[in-house]
Amino acid sequence: MRSALAAEWRKLLGHTKAVSFLVWIYPVGAVVILLLFEILPGLFIESVRDLAAASPPQWTDDLLLFWNTMNSFPAGTFLRMPFLGFIAITFAGEYQWGTWKNILPHQSRTALILSKFLVLGLLILLSLLLTSLIITGSGWLTTVLFNLPYGPALSDLDLAAFLQEAAMQVFATFAGTLIVAAYAALIAMYSRSIMASLLLSVGVSIVEFASSLLLLVVSQALQRPNIVNLLVVTPTYNLENIRSWVVEGAGSTLGGFPGFTAVPPLSISLLIILLWLVGLLGLTAVVFRRQDITT
Repeated sequence: MRSALAAEWRKLLGHTKAVSFLVWIYPVGAVVILLLFEILPGLFIESVRDLAAASPPQWTDDLLLFWNTMNSFPAGTFLRMPFLGFIAITFAGEYQWGTWKNILPHQSRTALILSKFLVLGLLILLSLLLTSLIITGSGWLTTVLFNLPYGPALSDLDLAAFLQEAAMQVFATFAGTLIVAAYAALIAMYSRSIMASLLLSVGVSIVEFASSLLLLVVSQALQRPNIVNLLVVTPTYNLENIRSWVVEGAGSTLGGFPGFTAVPPLSISLLIILLWLVGLLGLTAVVFRRQDITT
């Protein structure tokens, strides 16, 4: 398993252009955006400095900002689109370039597919971690340049609660990423085309997002508003619900979505996400083991 993980890591990083434009785009984009729209304007525009002084940044907020956004609905759905492109390349590319035939005789199929999922998830988490650290570093630099406090002090912080929130956000992002990767992998196994896998994977993500609107239309047409509560079984809603419980201390009502009343507790949403994760990864492994790679 260790050799499979090391081989996958080297293989993924070997897709230099894809990694650069679809994975490292997040930390690089964070540097550019923060430099152009936060730090440089503050050096030359007094009103920007006054705004920062009126509401000084907090390192705890900055550190979790991007994780919070990745797990929110619907922003997280669209933020994962570049990752979907990279995942489509890594899975469908094996079919399109015929590389599975050279790898499979020397590896367990289950170990191979699970190692690909794990390495993909870790690479994406690394990108998000770098982005989070860049945002925090930008906040620190802003406070230094503008002579502002960058709290809270550790003595004033409930460190255990903060670490629990951070761990929950990272887990939700990792689980959500693997679920999206499983969608893309299953599509790649049948399409065997990078472009088809990319377009269909994006389509699945959009369909899941649009399902809320579809359920709303159906509930209104049938005059049964509780139909929208079916959203409670979707991974997208449960990722948002986990984020809402952790960050806001209450379950998500999807911004007061009409007719939506089924707000599960945090433990139920965690269980639903785990079931989706185990089910999709298991299904992917089963399909891959039974698939004829030579055709």
